[in-house]
Amino acid sequence: MPAYRFVQVDVFTDRPFGGNQLAVFTDARGLSPEEMQVLAREMNFSESTFVLPPEVPGAVRRVRIFTPTFEIPFAGHPTIGTTFVLATEGVVALAGLETTVDLQLKIGRLPVTVMARGGQPEFVWMEQRPAQFEAAPFPRAAAAAAVGLTEADLVADAPLEIVSSGVPFLMVSVGSLEAIRRAQGDAAAMRRLFASYAEMPMPFLFTRETEQPAHTAHARMFCGHRLNLPEDAATGSAAGPFGAYLLRHGLIAPGPFSLEQGYEMGRPSILHVDVTAGGKIRVGGQVVKVGEGQMFV
Repeated sequence: MPAYRFVQVDVFTDRPFGGNQLAVFTDARGLSPEEMQVLAREMNFSESTFVLPPEVPGAVRRVRIFTPTFEIPFAGHPTIGTTFVLATEGVVALAGLETTVDLQLKIGRLPVTVMARGGQPEFVWMEQRPAQFEAAPFPRAAAAAAVGLTEADLVADAPLEIVSSGVPFLMVSVGSLEAIRRAQGDAAAMRRLFASYAEMPMPFLFTRETEQPAHTAHARMFCGHRLNLPEDAATGSAAGPFGAYLLRHGLIAPGPFSLEQGYEMGRPSILHVDVTAGGKIRVGGQVVKVGEGQMFV
């Protein structure tokens, strides 16, 4: 049976067994999409990635991203974690302290930047598309109920908006850490709430109260209506739109900030975001390798 090597990493953390888990199949040539899906289901992380030769000029590699149930065009921690693995294995040739290359994803070419120290990758940034905004067309009480809260738990003057840089998220501003800790995603209620959307958004809850004072926000993301897991430990594809949302509503100045996620899951994660007044978005974080092995197909 053919053997396919994978590297397991934790993304958006500086220590093992925090952050968001990812399996990177470093050479997926010979695997059919159906076999990739089977392997992603077997790994059973929120996503697994499969590295292939590029099909467009200028991209260093093509990367396909699978949840345990379907392929997705873009996700944050798979992009950052895969880039880290490619850099540690020499596929991304590090040139000094900062190296930028393009990955080919289903959404197209995506720039990623590896920050290095001592010839080893230390931090990865990815660029995201400019954010697109849509006012939520449903009552605030219905949105709150879908995540186990009441309308009184939400910040009254913070608009409900669906924001996307490739994947749509419903931005929900919660008034306190106490309230956000109580939140629970109701998959059936979320399906009803987003029934009119071909690509159902996922609620991204945040509060300006934080566990660590250095961070700008504390976040949770519920995804039981779309994925096989109820909650995500660190959502890079939401962090960029979240930064754009904060800037749009005057809640931050242009520039970098950090947010915390995954604390309620026992997997503390730190996501770094950089947004400019012109709409440029970057999301970054640290990555830790925790294992590797082979899967037989």
